Amino acid sequence: MVASLAALTLVLGGCAAPSALVGSSDDTLIYGTGAIPRVLNPAVQSGLATATTGTQLFASPIRLSKNLEPEPYLAESWEEAEDGKTMTLHLVEGAKFHDGQPITSEDVAFSLNVVKKEHPFGANLFGPVTSVDTPDEQTVVINMSRRHPALLTAMSPPFLPVIPKHVYGTDDTVTDHPQNAQNVVGSGPYKLRSHLEGKRIVLKKVDDFFMPNEKAPQQVLVEIISDENTLALATEKGEIDMMTSNTPSILSRLDDVDGLTVADTGYEGLGALTWLGFNVESENVSDKRVRQAIAYAIDRDYLINKLHRGQIEPATSPIANDSPYFDDSLPTYDRDLDKAAKLLDDAGYTTDDQGNRFTVQLDYDPLSAEMSSSIAETIKANLKDVGITVRIRSSADEPTWGNRVANYDYDMTLDNVWNWGDPVVGVERTYLCDNIKKGVLWANMSQYCNEDVDRLFKKAASAPDEESRKATYAKAQRILTDELPVLPLENQQYRNIYSDSVKNAPNGPFGIMSPVLNTSMEG
Repeated sequence: MVASLAALTLVLGGCAAPSALVGSSDDTLIYGTGAIPRVLNPAVQSGLATATTGTQLFASPIRLSKNLEPEPYLAESWEEAEDGKTMTLHLVEGAKFHDGQPITSEDVAFSLNVVKKEHPFGANLFGPVTSVDTPDEQTVVINMSRRHPALLTAMSPPFLPVIPKHVYGTDDTVTDHPQNAQNVVGSGPYKLRSHLEGKRIVLKKVDDFFMPNEKAPQQVLVEIISDENTLALATEKGEIDMMTSNTPSILSRLDDVDGLTVADTGYEGLGALTWLGFNVESENVSDKRVRQAIAYAIDRDYLINKLHRGQIEPATSPIANDSPYFDDSLPTYDRDLDKAAKLLDDAGYTTDDQGNRFTVQLDYDPLSAEMSSSIAETIKANLKDVGITVRIRSSADEPTWGNRVANYDYDMTLDNVWNWGDPVVGVERTYLCDNIKKGVLWANMSQYCNEDVDRLFKKAASAPDEESRKATYAKAQRILTDELPVLPLENQQYRNIYSDSVKNAPNGPFGIMSPVLNTSMEG
């Protein structure tokens, strides 16, 4: 590990190497990522960038097992009322924030209200919650207007970080609080030692944490390397202990490297999809016939079997293939240029003398060239075959892209969006009318609104049994597959890649977005 630290020559304000920053401990986990966090507090921001560090800094009421079953964390036990409208949590005693203040039921209630109000899909996580009672310091009573089957998932990392009320004040001052990114006072197994924004985050283990963490690394060093190929090379050379990728060529290449493991499990809770999102308020893609035509024009077989070597499954629904709510009987948009042309003609977009119909702009999340710009170039070539000119616009980094699409400055965008284990958590947010929130990334960025879809999602969210939920979600999927505010392209596969020195890597349902309590460094 000392050699690895010395080998990293990333700069801190001048020429200080990471070893000067974090010491020469052999007990340091160096995690490499291309995701740049805007904040470190998952209460106000979703996604890999925030959750990777946020779930180390903040504990949640429960954790999820590899089978997505709830396990104790800050809540040592809980019980649900028969009607499903009340959940009572019993907090573990002795848990403290990083400033030494005790974690109480008031903090849990405060955190839940902040997430409900400020998180990009907080209304999906905790919309049915009407009030939270705190009869004593160790008891939290969550009252709901209806049954909420996804509540326990919503209370796990990375959705409900328990943040200190005495630091963040009131629930309307948290979003832009300076301690979301610096001087963080957390509740989790690691403290923030330093945050050099866009470059490096250093975490130090909490020695008196309320759960056993003796074997966990003394330090976690998050190195931000924007180019994935550079990151993969650093991992191959042993300069990075662990990284995460969904890029087929990276996974294949590093799987053949001695001393590295590409996990064959993990991230099952994501339900990760690559899709082409449409801004339905943008003139040239506002007609569903145009969106359907674009779907018929795209050569998905090439994307799956050539570009991505057959290592990724096609996606046909806004619900990921491995979800129990996925409808495998949905119609598919296999490439058919004649159908595409007729739909465009019917929509009034006939060709001019040069065979052109109109021009659209295509943005993409720039994290991985193979999973973004290469797909964009393929789509550009495909749509040219039906007379649509695509102007591709790149972004310097994910925050730049995110700011554009969240503020509706786009026609179409390639995106990587997750189901998050339950449609209530990760699917509804993309389509509900009341989740059209300008400036909020991964809310309803298509500006799509259909009251029938809203009604179906709300009915499924409170269904009394699984059979009813599946049937209701099937109806919603059929409408969305026809109206296509989003065109699903591929089901992604995320995996951790790590050196032999990493023992018991975090290969659970949310991978690195879970506390690394059981991971250790050896050798």
